[in-house]
Amino acid sequence: MTDLEQQLKKKVETGDLELPVLPAVGTQVLELTQSTDSDARDLAKLIQNDQSLASYVMKVANSAAYSSLGQIQTLQQAIAKLGMQNIGQMALTMTVGQSVFKADPLTKEITAYLWRHSLACALWAREIARVSRINTEVVFLCGLLHQIGKPVALHTIASLVDNKTDMPEREPLLLLIEQYQKNIGVNLARRWNLPESIIEAINYIDDFYAAPNARVEVTTVNAARLLADISLSSNEDVSFTEALSDQPVFNELNLYDEDIQLLQDKRESVDQLLQTLIL
Repeated sequence: MTDLEQQLKKKVETGDLELPVLPAVGTQVLELTQSTDSDARDLAKLIQNDQSLASYVMKVANSAAYSSLGQIQTLQQAIAKLGMQNIGQMALTMTVGQSVFKADPLTKEITAYLWRHSLACALWAREIARVSRINTEVVFLCGLLHQIGKPVALHTIASLVDNKTDMPEREPLLLLIEQYQKNIGVNLARRWNLPESIIEAINYIDDFYAAPNARVEVTTVNAARLLADISLSSNEDVSFTEALSDQPVFNELNLYDEDIQLLQDKRESVDQLLQTLIL
């Protein structure tokens, strides 16, 4: 074990980590979108009180990804046309991106990749959920947050080195943060009082059969992770059907070739929305 890994391991085991704080507006968005008593006016009022969040939501709502809806002038219109669920996901995406996936000069490239991958997982999890006819909101959040321990581990490593030359190479660095991300992610999720399904997605993403209560959600995110890997690869000609033919997770979800083709057909629109959300 290297000295750097020993230092990281000690910080994780002792809890001596700088865990990011979810902005209050993010917590409130979660509460509103999961409450049966809230309505569009509550969400619009909450977002309007945060100018940067309101600007982001309006920019996404008026992007090419939603061009078929026409020009949207107000948050109320955005919520009416896109729904509380979509607007809430946009708002949470921005708050999570700013609080967890912020980069420093030493980690900029990998943090940006992790953020793109998390967003891609969330979007593909939602598409899989639509095909499977399960709750799209829950799996979107599970996909978005299933690897929140990784940027925290990355930030911790950056704080332990003196300069860029002391940072491990990309692949060893990714392997290192992978070792500790679940422990960190679960602690962060509990600090944020996130739903248990998200905690299970963090803890059981590599062993969805073992997920005690949210097996369907964790399995969906596991499958979405594979789609994210393909969609973020440089080879756009890769066929989902060919690449996923030997992946048992899709059989577990009862998804067959025709279902995977439906997902393949969504690749362009998912990629377009991904680029929009990163803005």
